[in-house]
Amino acid sequence: MPHDPYRVALELREQLSSAERRVGFFLGAGTSMALGIPGIVALTDKVGAALQEPNKKAYNAIRVDIGNSCTVEDVLNRVRLYRELIGESEAKEYEGIKGAEAARLLDTAICQSIAEVVKTPPKEPKPHAIFAHWVGALHTRRTSALEIFTTNYDLFIEEAFEKSAVPFFDGFVGAVNPFFAPECVEAEDGRDDAAIFPPRGWTRLWKLHGSTNWRLAKSDGGRIIRGFAATIGPGEELIIFPSRQKYSESRKLPFLAFQDRLRRFLARGECLILLIGYSFSDEHLNELLFQGLRGNPRLAINALVYGAVTDKLAKFAENFRNLSVYG
Repeated sequence: MPHDPYRVALELREQLSSAERRVGFFLGAGTSMALGIPGIVALTDKVGAALQEPNKKAYNAIRVDIGNSCTVEDVLNRVRLYRELIGESEAKEYEGIKGAEAARLLDTAICQSIAEVVKTPPKEPKPHAIFAHWVGALHTRRTSALEIFTTNYDLFIEEAFEKSAVPFFDGFVGAVNPFFAPECVEAEDGRDDAAIFPPRGWTRLWKLHGSTNWRLAKSDGGRIIRGFAATIGPGEELIIFPSRQKYSESRKLPFLAFQDRLRRFLARGECLILLIGYSFSDEHLNELLFQGLRGNPRLAINALVYGAVTDKLAKFAENFRNLSVYG
């Protein structure tokens, strides 16, 4: 069946132009890869190459143990499982990681290496600047806040918003050491939450897999703060990628709150969300999207795919009538 690209573009623009419909964006790794940032496979190799001994040896041993399809996120999952098993012991050992301090240092070293790799894009972030300009021209005229969900750790979207003077809320409040405020993330636009609901004109930015400027500050009672990307204080850890194992509730809190926000965003009312640069490789997030498609007939999801539409994505679009995939 042939499609007219011009007609499709007009239909997308018409869907986005409604001031009443709730609109969201889901930005996957492809939006950062467009700037030259490595994808998950290349990132896994770069992080391994950047580590120093004995962390490099432990990192490579875990990759071998997991298998060929292992990614840096899989390694982080395994390291955090070892941290849970080791606890505070200095005698227990897994994959050459002996003691709680060694496990913590490996976790910290991997996250710092990730932050270093994604810090500076090889290409100028023009797409992010264009998107930020579009958001800035749109946000004051909507009846509901624009919500952006992303799996990226980098700060390119935040930098673009700030350069374009687009006000946004990312779940943190404060000025000196901004701290995570879950009650503001969970608040809705109504009388009950009026005191803690961020202004409707502020774009919402929810980072589902963490960020290179999130810190777990043990010296501050284990509170999660948003710091400067280039500095990590004593006793602090970067919060990148949610562990599937329950080794630290304080580490998981932002991830759980933002995933619940995505679930609620998809579940109610007339809603449009655009998926950009997302490969559908995260089964947990896929299930959240599919739950929304199954449970909310007024939800429309449009996936914009770089290159050809794969058989897997075409099958998804065949199974869910309110999902459209564009390649």
